[in-house]
Amino acid sequence: MKKEKVQKSVQSWILSGIPIIFIIGSLMHFVYEWSGKSLIAGIFTPVNESVWEHLKMEFWPMLIWWIIGFFVLNKKNNIHVSDWLVSAAAAELTCLIFIVSFFYTYTGALGIEFLIIDIISFFLGIAVSQILSLHVFKYGNFDFKGLLIAVTVIALLIICFVFFTFNPPHLPLFKDPITGTYGI
Repeated sequence: MKKEKVQKSVQSWILSGIPIIFIIGSLMHFVYEWSGKSLIAGIFTPVNESVWEHLKMEFWPMLIWWIIGFFVLNKKNNIHVSDWLVSAAAAELTCLIFIVSFFYTYTGALGIEFLIIDIISFFLGIAVSQILSLHVFKYGNFDFKGLLIAVTVIALLIICFVFFTFNPPHLPLFKDPITGTYGI
């Protein structure tokens, strides 16, 4: 099936992910505490108030959304896995970069943090990344090299999120601003 015919279902899936990823990600903020500080929960949810740990609120729901989307949409649309995974990797990287850049730009400029601005940046990061990834999917035509790069990027991000949960570098991105500690 040609990409033109796939577009409506793909577009609907990707864009409907914006509020769903936002809601699930927002709820994830509390899961580590709710779980009694389970180490397994800590891999997937923030273990402290650092910027890095809060990126898990976007990363895991978005990754799962894209994986489920492939299996749901591929049944009827014969989606090329390389196009899908490159779009997913583009969404993940865009959202991570957007949120971190937005946070450090506004806190650097204003010298203060506002929870409402953090929430807005979280939503905007998801929206911008999903819209960009839709564009990548619509107009991209990726081969095995693209697939390999996308899988490598996603795998490296997974490794980083797991590793840095337990072994965070002593850098501002990983520092809990409330306790002044790093990691668990």
